[in-house]
Amino acid sequence: MTRIAVLFISTLVVAVISSALVAASELAVWPPRDPGEAIARVAITTAWASRLRDIRNFDALQKVAGSGGRIISLENGGEAPHAVYSWTGAGGLGQMRAFLYRSGDFAVVVTPADGTGEIRANNFDAFVCAACSPPVNACGRRPSWVSHAFHWNEYDCGCTVTGPQTIRAGAC
Repeated sequence: MTRIAVLFISTLVVAVISSALVAASELAVWPPRDPGEAIARVAITTAWASRLRDIRNFDALQKVAGSGGRIISLENGGEAPHAVYSWTGAGGLGQMRAFLYRSGDFAVVVTPADGTGEIRANNFDAFVCAACSPPVNACGRRPSWVSHAFHWNEYDCGCTVTGPQTIRAGAC
C-alpha cells in the first residue's frame, strides 16, 4: 500500500471511531420518559442541597431526591436540547428544577424551604449557594454548553452554570 492509502484509511478509521464516541455520549433514549413523580421523598432544604455537590449523573440525582421527578417542559430545538424536571419537597418543603441535556449532562436549580435565594449546581462540579454557611461560589469545570469564546470564571458562571448562555437561572 502506498503512504497515501494508509493515511486515508487511518483518517477514515479515526473519523468513524470519533463519530461513534459522540453518538454514545448522548442519552440512548430521547426524549426521556416522564417518571411523573413530582413529589420528592425528602424535604428540599439547604442542608439536603449540599449533597448535590457530589452528584455526577442524573440517576444519582433522582435517587437522592427519592423520586424521578416530573418533566415540565421539553426543548428539542435550539443550541442544547433538554428536558426540565421538577420536584416539590416532601410536605411541600422546597422545590427543585433539573435541566437534563441530551448529552446526559445536567444542571440543578434548588429553592430550599429554609433559605433565601437559589442554589445552583451541575455535574461539572459547579455549586453556587449564597445562603450556605460559609457561602459557596464554585464554578467547577467549564461545562460542555459554555462556548470557549465565552469567558468562564467566578464573575459569569452564575449565568451559565445551569445551561447555555440563552438559558438563564436568574439575575446575572
